[in-house]
Amino acid sequence: MQHGMIRPWLSFVLLCLLCACGRAVPSRHNDGPVSLAIEGFNYTSRYIDSFSVNGQGGGDIYVSSRTSGGGGTVCCASYYPGSPNKTVRVRWQSGGCYFKEQSSLSKQMFDTLYLFYKEQDAPVEVLAASDPHYMEVHFYPDGSIKAAVTAEMSAPRLSLDEQREDLTHLPRCPNDRKPTTDVAGAEQR
Repeated sequence: MQHGMIRPWLSFVLLCLLCACGRAVPSRHNDGPVSLAIEGFNYTSRYIDSFSVNGQGGGDIYVSSRTSGGGGTVCCASYYPGSPNKTVRVRWQSGGCYFKEQSSLSKQMFDTLYLFYKEQDAPVEVLAASDPHYMEVHFYPDGSIKAAVTAEMSAPRLSLDEQREDLTHLPRCPNDRKPTTDVAGAEQR
């Protein structure tokens, strides 16, 4: 290939890759996975700092409004169309506490945020078996989580009062020290 042809060709390939991140592209293999864009909906009263679906990061999610789920679209969750497994493993930040920590350089004391996480299997509702593009994860006020495979981004499933957001500060950690266990009591690594 001539040197003058490399740049347009490379630009075309990069443009195709960028477009694929903006909208998930189904696999052309009948038995292979489909890459789905992850979209979060937060119907709780607290900001969720981070969440993941089967280990793939879903980003952060603000408290949903009447028209917005609260988060942006993040790439990508693998989905196997026709798979008998109809659950995904969701991990999310469920709370936290502040503790005092000393800087190793300046020896000053600072407040440090320690985040707690929970994990659970969420049922997946397949709403777009033939043309899936999104993996939606819905965090409900009662603590339940549901997922859906869709062709288009959905509107929020609940229309809740936007004033419900809890803006109070997270509490201090016990003894003002970094916890060694999470909310469920599992030892931290």
